Amino acid sequence: DEMQHLGQAFHAAAQALEAREQQLQQQNEEIQAQNEEIQAQSEEIQAQNTDLVAQTAQLREQARALKEADEKKNEFLGLLAHELRNPLAPMSNSLALLRHAAPGADVGQAHAILERQLRHLVRLIDDLLDVTRISRGKIHLRREPLDLGRLLRDCAADLKSSIDGKGLRLALALPEEPLWVAGDYTRLSQVFGNILGNAIKFTDAGGRVAVSAASEAGQAVVRIEDDGRGMDAALLGRLFEPFSQGDSELARSSGGLGLGLALVKGMVELHGGRVEAHSDGPGRGAALVARLPLGEAPAREAKTSQPAPLPARRCRILIVEDNADAAESLRKLLELDGHEVRTERTGAAALEAARSFQPEVVLCDIGLPGMDGFEVARALRRAPGGAEPLLIALTGYAAEADQERTAQAGFDHHFTKPPDLERLNRLLAGREARPPRSACA
Repeated sequence: DEMQHLGQAFHAAAQALEAREQQLQQQNEEIQAQNEEIQAQSEEIQAQNTDLVAQTAQLREQARALKEADEKKNEFLGLLAHELRNPLAPMSNSLALLRHAAPGADVGQAHAILERQLRHLVRLIDDLLDVTRISRGKIHLRREPLDLGRLLRDCAADLKSSIDGKGLRLALALPEEPLWVAGDYTRLSQVFGNILGNAIKFTDAGGRVAVSAASEAGQAVVRIEDDGRGMDAALLGRLFEPFSQGDSELARSSGGLGLGLALVKGMVELHGGRVEAHSDGPGRGAALVARLPLGEAPAREAKTSQPAPLPARRCRILIVEDNADAAESLRKLLELDGHEVRTERTGAAALEAARSFQPEVVLCDIGLPGMDGFEVARALRRAPGGAEPLLIALTGYAAEADQERTAQAGFDHHFTKPPDLERLNRLLAGREARPPRSACA
């Protein structure tokens, strides 16, 4: 019995030991599972930490970029203010000279200064607008067959006074045969005028500027080189970025907003070409090379006799402009050409005047107080009786959307301020396309 009792006790102990082992095995498995879960959580935390490090680095880079952009913006605004004020000083001085000087050479010089500085102001504003249009894809080219050699000769002739004024030597190596491209004459003139202007600007007195053009592998290749100040590698890398310039000079004798070459790049690429710059370093000159696809020569057309010049026309013109100086100066210019002119400051007054004055042409500002120019145009188009006048919008807004809006309101033509007086005179004389509904005497 004792042995049986001992056997039973041993068996019970073995079962208890086995149960304990199973319990320990289960606990061990639970601990292993917990370890695996902890490991997974640790890996997840590590991944999250890596993501946080990357996000932190990204945020730091964005903060740096924003700070740099803000600094560039502030620098550009200061530069813009400086460049816009620069022409105002000689213009103001010239106006004072005109007020006090007797007729003579001084007056002619004052006129020349005013005209030159006004063109400079208009160019600065046009450059700003063109950079925006290119970035938004709003530039539309008027392509036609162009002789690139002739265009380059025209650009050189336009800048002859600047070249001679600095005592520079200009070397032209242009083909005698036409070098045809399909392009917009105005825009390509702007491109090569900017490049040549830069070469002149950054070449010291007595230096040399060379312009060459040739056909190479199906492309028209234009090279404009100088032996001037040159550029370092850092500037070459960002030369065609908007507002990019070399080391700033307090004197700002070279002027400009750093937009010219950004416009060059955008315009050349719109023509299906590309542009590149080369320099061996500061003081060693620079070269800009533009490549454009070759185009076909224009089809020959039979020569036609020139139409006889149109006789001068005299019109009744209503100017609607809330800026008194702008209205009065334009009125006097038009009256010098023999037109009968009346001015009004508001849209409501213009509509009232139109009923009695019966204008044949209305030059209307858009940003009028109260009733704007769009409302004036629509009201004039709805007015019963009488011939409809030729409506010309005068506005500081030049985007394509603005021109579409003036056309929808009933305007026949869209002029940006300051208006192109030569074009206006051609239009009034009947030399520019105009609707048949209105005619001047």
